[in-house]
Amino acid sequence: MGKTKQVRVADLMLDLTNYRTVRQPDEEHATNALIAIHPNYFWGLMESLLDDGYSPTENVVVLNVNGSLIVKEGNRRTASLKLIHGITKNVEVPAHIQDRINKLSSQWKAQNESIPCVVYPEKDAAFVDKLVARTHAKGDTAGRDKWNSVATARYARDLLKKSEPGLDLLEAYLESGRNLNPQQAERWSGEYPLTVLNEVLQKLAPILKAKGAADLAVSYPTKHKKLFDGVLFDIGTGTLGFKEIRNVSQSWLGSYGLTVPNPGGNPGGGSAGSGGAGSTGGSGGGGGGSTGGKGTGGSTKSHPLNDPKSVRKILRSFRARGNGREKIAALLVEIRTLNLETHPHAFCFLLRSLLELSAKAYCADHKKSGGPDPKKKDGSDKSLADLLREIVRHRTDNGSDKAKKKVLHGPMTELAKPDGLLSVTSMNQLIHHPSFSVAPSDICIMFGNVFPLLEEMNG
Repeated sequence: MGKTKQVRVADLMLDLTNYRTVRQPDEEHATNALIAIHPNYFWGLMESLLDDGYSPTENVVVLNVNGSLIVKEGNRRTASLKLIHGITKNVEVPAHIQDRINKLSSQWKAQNESIPCVVYPEKDAAFVDKLVARTHAKGDTAGRDKWNSVATARYARDLLKKSEPGLDLLEAYLESGRNLNPQQAERWSGEYPLTVLNEVLQKLAPILKAKGAADLAVSYPTKHKKLFDGVLFDIGTGTLGFKEIRNVSQSWLGSYGLTVPNPGGNPGGGSAGSGGAGSTGGSGGGGGGSTGGKGTGGSTKSHPLNDPKSVRKILRSFRARGNGREKIAALLVEIRTLNLETHPHAFCFLLRSLLELSAKAYCADHKKSGGPDPKKKDGSDKSLADLLREIVRHRTDNGSDKAKKKVLHGPMTELAKPDGLLSVTSMNQLIHHPSFSVAPSDICIMFGNVFPLLEEMNG
């Protein structure tokens, strides 16, 4: 049985096989993984500890393995305290929290140097696993962060030895996929719509003539890599969800180069062969060298230029390519989830951010080849409108590239408007003026005008 005792925080070890995420090489990586999964929850917990200290009634469950005290329940609390005490290094802490840590009294540090733990011997490992599962896998306990579908599946696979093909495929993708950035890989290892992926595998198995979902998971990345890279990326970013895969028309299949089955016909009619000819996710992804693809199968409904659906359609197929575009990839995820009809101003703010970040990334890409400089001679930033004009001139070789000039005619026209939404004045008015506003239909037209330049800067 376990023994309750006070244990120094410095003597505790985080569980590197925590079910919330993939196995971690060390405590630094384990801490970063816990933060990436639920940052608000993690930092909120840390601020609570800074406010009130550690609660003496909150026992941490510890397993003694050959003298190593491994935390089996209470990893976030322990990780937070290790950061506060400066035991864990190389983890970026928000400035306002770090400021509070720097001002902590010696009394607070002394009172929270040791915390109450229930320490179990290694022979009770099975009992400890059941104890942790009762807390997280089967319901809520106050102050606990309930396991999500990934953690629950990892527990079922690793401890209960159940088949979890969706999790197997996800982990293989995180290792072999090339269309996601490190931040996405870290976050998706512990927070991912696994239930959506499992349903997709069930639907794809007959189409790809596989024995079942497990057969598809085992075959990756040897078979259908391009197809699954696109599917998993789109599920992770929220582009592909239950709404799309449960639609009677099954039109989402066409976006990945798969034959859309006839209603009532054979669901296995047609396949992607080696993994699909294209994808809204395709080999696309976030920053770090991703590629966008357009579906070649199925029929796609067209929408008027002033219809928000046309904007959603464009954004779903757009992927940023090039180095240093991790934040651009993150903003693309956010802007795709916005309902333009109900959040027009938020859409404008994100679009402007995308344009400014893309402009700076473009300048970095072309710095050695005489591209625009985002800075003025005095070191201050150029206005966004001026910088975009310079990029258009550079991209069209001062207007001599007639084909490229045609492509960028819309952005150049939009940039020429002194009172257009891209102007600093207009954006300031959106924020500060009590009556200045925009309509979704206006945004749609403006977006259609400037999107070719956004695409060029990330292509």
